[in-house]
Amino acid sequence: MARPSLSLGARIFLITATLVALAVGTAVAVTYVYGNQVAQRTAREALERAGSVQAALQRQRVEQLRLIARVFSGDPALTAYVSEAAGAGDNVSVLDLLEERQNDLGFDFAIVLDPEGRVVARTDDPNATGADLSSRPLVKKAIDELEAVGFWEQDGRLFNAVAVPLAADRLLVGFLIAGFAIDDVAALDIRRVSEAEVAFLVNAGSGGNQAPRIAASTLEPALGEELLAQLAQKRMVEPVLGQGQSMEQVDLELRGRRWIGLLKPLADAGGAPVGAVASLASLDGYLAPFRRIETMLLAVGAGAILLASLLSFLLSRRVMKPVRELAAAAEAASEGNYGQRIAVGRTDEIGKLAQSFDQLLSELREKQDMETYINELSRTLPSGDGAGGGGGARMEEAATRPVALLVADLRRYAGPKTGHDPESTVEQLAQDLRRVQAAAGARQGRVEGTFGQRVLLSFEGEDRSWRALSAAAEIGTALSAASSAFDQAEPPVIAVTEGEAVSGSVVYGEGPERVLVGRPLQQLEGLLREGTPGDIVLSQGFYEGVGEVFARTGTQLSPQRGVFGGAQTLYVMNRETAGKVGGVSVAEMGDSAQATLVQPATVGPGAAATRAAAGAGAGAREAATLAEIAPGSILGDRFEILSVLGAGGMGVVYKVRDRELDDLVALKMLKRDVWGDRELLERLKIELKLARKITHPNVLRTFDFGDMNGIPFITMEYVRGITLRYLLNETGSLPYSAGLRLARQLCRGLAAAHEVGVLHRDIKPENLLVQPNGNAKLMDFGIARPVMRDLAAGQTAPGTVIGTPQYLAPEQLRGQEADQRADLYACGVVFYEIFTAHTPFGGDNPMQIIVNTLNEQPTAPRQHWAQMPLALERIILRCLEKDPNNRYRSANELLEELESLRA
Repeated sequence: MARPSLSLGARIFLITATLVALAVGTAVAVTYVYGNQVAQRTAREALERAGSVQAALQRQRVEQLRLIARVFSGDPALTAYVSEAAGAGDNVSVLDLLEERQNDLGFDFAIVLDPEGRVVARTDDPNATGADLSSRPLVKKAIDELEAVGFWEQDGRLFNAVAVPLAADRLLVGFLIAGFAIDDVAALDIRRVSEAEVAFLVNAGSGGNQAPRIAASTLEPALGEELLAQLAQKRMVEPVLGQGQSMEQVDLELRGRRWIGLLKPLADAGGAPVGAVASLASLDGYLAPFRRIETMLLAVGAGAILLASLLSFLLSRRVMKPVRELAAAAEAASEGNYGQRIAVGRTDEIGKLAQSFDQLLSELREKQDMETYINELSRTLPSGDGAGGGGGARMEEAATRPVALLVADLRRYAGPKTGHDPESTVEQLAQDLRRVQAAAGARQGRVEGTFGQRVLLSFEGEDRSWRALSAAAEIGTALSAASSAFDQAEPPVIAVTEGEAVSGSVVYGEGPERVLVGRPLQQLEGLLREGTPGDIVLSQGFYEGVGEVFARTGTQLSPQRGVFGGAQTLYVMNRETAGKVGGVSVAEMGDSAQATLVQPATVGPGAAATRAAAGAGAGAREAATLAEIAPGSILGDRFEILSVLGAGGMGVVYKVRDRELDDLVALKMLKRDVWGDRELLERLKIELKLARKITHPNVLRTFDFGDMNGIPFITMEYVRGITLRYLLNETGSLPYSAGLRLARQLCRGLAAAHEVGVLHRDIKPENLLVQPNGNAKLMDFGIARPVMRDLAAGQTAPGTVIGTPQYLAPEQLRGQEADQRADLYACGVVFYEIFTAHTPFGGDNPMQIIVNTLNEQPTAPRQHWAQMPLALERIILRCLEKDPNNRYRSANELLEELESLRA
């Protein structure tokens, strides 16, 4: 049974009364705090005055003692008398003379020493004649420097003392020490000026046993003893009297009253503490006026509470209704229900609260939907690095897909020669398989399996034929050269075809396995039988599909009739032709894809050593290939290659372990047409310096730019995730809330880049990485450049197009100078694709896309998704304006518009 609750009026009454009481209590607390501050400040001022007066008194006494000592020592007759009396052993006469001068000049004690520091006579101890005082700091310093000043402790008393030399006929006959006692009179003088109590402490113990006593004080004896007890209890004796430390503020309670104290050590001539001065000020005495004010405030506050209660019920109906609505929404949200909407029409504080809460609910809905979307999608993802990263088995839906297939028959392993070391044979095979895997991974291909000495690769998606052809050229070149002077390499036989194949997952063991069946696989078997080592055999359909590549290079192959494969038509090319044809990139062919076929490149000291071992001449290679950069490879004795993450327009990206930093990073090896252009490299260095300044949760960090054996590389932050392109390929358009969240994150990252002066220039789904928690990171600033920088000689000039056609602004396609608004255009294309699964301008080839972008208006997004909010469509279309002046002026302005949308 629920407990009965108070009525709404009673609760408002309690709230109002509490608020008034809180206000009164706050006033009392402020008065209390302020009073304490004033009292503390006044007490501190009194303590500081006490310290200043004590220091001034000490200086005055020292100067007076110096004057007295100099008057005494400056009288030749007196000095000669002291000298004669000391030489004759007439110590009594010297003592009489000292006592006479002490009475005349007013000092409290005097000592005459011989030049070695032994006592001739002293007024405070007539029987101390002959005592050796040379070890006392004041005497020791006088012997060393002829004059010394400091505190002198004797039998529990403290003195201000000076030591001066005594000379007769310019010969040192001894020293005179004179001193003033520090007594209660001196302490009272300090209190009269500073209003603070003063106690002079002296260490009455010996060795490490500090047992202080009061040498002089303005305190009553009982209060002084209580002070000593508290100092001992707080363990402040050793730091001050033993170590010479000052205590700037000591909180004490004496006779039931609060005090603050200041402890300063008193040092002898050698700097060692011989005593201390304690200055005390009473806090309670300074606080008394403020306590009376506090009492008055409490009385006034009680009356205010009674008056405020009369008005409380009048506010209940008006105030509590929207509060109850927000409470209900908050309760639902705490249970994971973020679907409720909050009325935000009011403009007062509650309205602002409702607006903020509604925005929070919207963000929670987006986050929840994004996480649900990623989690659902991750059930079908491989367990490797990102999308297509490989590793781990997953169930794949059976389907018929167009595919380009490549099989490499490594004939050198078909029949190992007698006497070959099995271990070295397997090791060499593993190295060659890594080269094949790296060549495939760099071109978005996959290794379907190995069969004896044969390796089967598959390539799907756009440009699959060109990528397969480039991989064949790479593998043929890499595996045809000897790895050392003792290796007798035999070139592989490579067969390539394409067609429709059935792929999917089957379970016949411990887990699902991918299978690939179809006529193209049968064609590969027949093509392999027609080839000899070093041949790359192409099926007729494959050759016709990539004929434009051969036309580009001025190469043409003659059709041949197969001998073993049912007289099928095929084409054969050798390694030289493969290297020539394989060097044509997708970008050169004008394709719309962003992948670029990778050129040969040396990979580190190992490649140079291999070429040196192989010797010069026809058998030596000019350069290694990226096929050698495979899992297990070590670059520059620093980067351990773990896997291939992907390839782009600038090069190939690997997941590596940085051995120097013991950390995982992403390393991009740049392709030949980049590292062969020194001016371009210098520009990249400057631009990457700017990109390194970007530190934002939605931007992938760029770490370093360097080169290994002349090959430039870029190291970047390694983040596990999948690209937006992969999400779009898997699911088409994204859910509205998830897409809205990604769009905002893209704008936040881009705004951070623009703030440090970096223009991305290549924004596309491939360059937005989505982490498992739904956070997106903008990456690949490889062709970024400073915003609004004037073109210099040798840099991008009008007529040059850098980027991917679908995402380039019209001014970029015209080769004109672009600013940050070109990035906002690319954002509009990405938004279009996120919410509609289409791009705003279609076309069968890149040129058609460029023409449509320059001349046509984009298709209205709502034609692809009728439920798209009008506000979102307006945002997208404004980003896609052909005139940059009609777009948003900055990423922050675009982000502000996106923030106004609700999921």
